[in-house]
Amino acid sequence: MFNDKDINVGIIGGGERGMIYLRLCLSGIREGIHVKALADPDVDKMKSLAGTFYEETNAELPRFYEDYREMLDYEDINVVFISSSDTTHKEIFLEAVSKGKHILLEKPLATTIDDCKEIYKASVGYSKVIKLGFVLRYTGFYKKIKEIIEKGDLGRVISIEAREILGVPHAGSYFRRWHRFKKNNGGFVNAKCSHDIDLLNWMVDSEPVYVSAFGSRIFFNKKEGAAQECKNCDLKPECRYLAVELPPDAPDYYWHTQKDYCVFNSEKDIVDHEILTIEYANGVTAAFIANMFGDRDRRSMTINGSEAELKADLTEGTIQITNIYPKYTQTYKIDKETGGHSGGDEGLFKYFIDAIRKDDDTDGANEVKRGLLSSLVALSGETSMEEKRVIDVREYYVF
Repeated sequence: MFNDKDINVGIIGGGERGMIYLRLCLSGIREGIHVKALADPDVDKMKSLAGTFYEETNAELPRFYEDYREMLDYEDINVVFISSSDTTHKEIFLEAVSKGKHILLEKPLATTIDDCKEIYKASVGYSKVIKLGFVLRYTGFYKKIKEIIEKGDLGRVISIEAREILGVPHAGSYFRRWHRFKKNNGGFVNAKCSHDIDLLNWMVDSEPVYVSAFGSRIFFNKKEGAAQECKNCDLKPECRYLAVELPPDAPDYYWHTQKDYCVFNSEKDIVDHEILTIEYANGVTAAFIANMFGDRDRRSMTINGSEAELKADLTEGTIQITNIYPKYTQTYKIDKETGGHSGGDEGLFKYFIDAIRKDDDTDGANEVKRGLLSSLVALSGETSMEEKRVIDVREYYVF
């Protein structure tokens, strides 16, 4: 059993997710958590960002490292949050396992199928707690949908459709920051929507077998008359994707503060819309739609069962069930939870810490398997789009 004093944390990665985990550690929602060290190649930036949180909480400043390996060498750190760039996940995860740390690994699991498989193999038999950054599983909204399915209110699940639509600021950010290159993230769906794919896998409760996808970048392409940077562009008055100018003291770890690149003329190779379909081992089919053309950020889901249809809108917080026969409708209104990802950030954080203290959630391989299956679907979708063929993901199974 672990006591409060045993939760000694190291955070690797000084981007948005790393700072969110730092805020949660310092928030007091779980007592007795001590952030001992932070690591990022840009140490000065991390010190600057982290400093704002420490000024607010008056907590003791941690050690700072440019090389995460130095941090992992310290035995006083037994819990590690890995929120570094996606391509580094395998390397850092394997090192953290070799040092015997409890690990929370940010999604996606990795950016290549080979890296995903290596992470999974390293998790088999590992005795420490491993959790992945699939925060949507920890929201009251999606837990309610899972509960409805398990109660049998829909009958047998036949098919699922899910959507993630990005609004203007969020969509534009993807063509300004490092996410705009597939080599950095494995593609848009793997980077942005891997936990949406995980939700589909969770709701269906079966392993994906076949994947196909169609998509392209149809809108965010070279634009005549636009400059390379918004500040130098003559089209500013008419462009809805104009970079937001923030005051000099604004924190720069959020997506809306990224580089002042033109979303049209920046170099990029990710898609701006994609439709991905999945056939599961139990016969259920699923379709996932991702695009960047919403008036605001939205997530929604429709589940067709043998006895009823469920329509859910996370943005509105509504879940509506329409029974087929006799016909009647039941609506649930899920109160909006505070915090990031509709309360999912806080929910995952508390679950992770509680699991460490109870020492009763050491099935790390099963947790990593979820990330493996999610990324297998997303990465297979990239191959399907490029090669115009259906992918049998079972050829990548290692479990």
